[in-house]
Amino acid sequence: MLKEKVFRVLTRIFLPSLARNMEEEGTFKVFEGENAISNEEDYFRIEDRGADVTVVIFSGMDVLFAGEPRFEMRKQLAGLGHNTNLVFVRDLRRLAYHVAPDGQPNGLEYYTRKLREIMNRLGAKHHVALGSSGGGSAAFYFGARCGMDHVIAFSPAFPVSVWTGWGPLFRAVADFKALFTRPSEYVEVLLVALSASLISHVIHKHIPANGFWDIPDAFESANGTRPKGTIFYGEQCGPDARQADLTRLRLPEVKLVPVPTGRHNCPGFLKERERLAPVLHEEIRTVLRERGFTIGLAQPPQERLIVETGASSVPEHG
Repeated sequence: MLKEKVFRVLTRIFLPSLARNMEEEGTFKVFEGENAISNEEDYFRIEDRGADVTVVIFSGMDVLFAGEPRFEMRKQLAGLGHNTNLVFVRDLRRLAYHVAPDGQPNGLEYYTRKLREIMNRLGAKHHVALGSSGGGSAAFYFGARCGMDHVIAFSPAFPVSVWTGWGPLFRAVADFKALFTRPSEYVEVLLVALSASLISHVIHKHIPANGFWDIPDAFESANGTRPKGTIFYGEQCGPDARQADLTRLRLPEVKLVPVPTGRHNCPGFLKERERLAPVLHEEIRTVLRERGFTIGLAQPPQERLIVETGASSVPEHG
């Protein structure tokens, strides 16, 4: 497939560390309908700190993050001022959670069931879903289906039409202004458009047309349990700006926060400017206060590790 070959070449040239990671894990094979990782243990990591708040962090398409839900988020959340359990969910098949770890096309039901089991086991009163790109989409979808209280998404990739197909890919290639003035952003957006199209193609080979997630519908269907939603997005990134416009029309109650960048990797942009932790803290603290939680100084908790085996705008500071 031409798109796959172009994606491999561009990844090896511009993101060599990601290419090495994908080759080691065998996840370049995802575009051929294969994957080397099927062990359920590799898909979940749970840190039970006995807290009344749980933060669930979803990995994304992983073009930019190489399959990790960025365990460094533990560091970004450390100064929150409230003890939290952490749940890291990895989408190692890079198929937007539509395929389960064992390769079966029942991923949406599988992850919904598993997350509900984990939430019940941890027993927290308040649940936050957090993710970027495809992980942001997952945060909205599973946050709604699992009855979570708060969703924070960075550049979520829904509807997928803003990134997939020849139209978005052509616009990414033809954005000559970005090519000559912001070349790193140009390459990043082009890689995301390529990978999104590839992933969508593979998903539709395994999943019937009516089996693809409808995230706004899942969010609207939550009714009385609908979570509070916030989206941060790069205001100069064409597909993400279009996604924000569509969300404004379909889900007007969701808070949209533009970030002054053309990058899809919005959290990466904020982290480089030491703004990611303050942005996360303020967003989570605000909702916790609204729900009556007491926010104080963070204390390093005793944590016991469980590995699951079956069961307004953001200013630029720099």
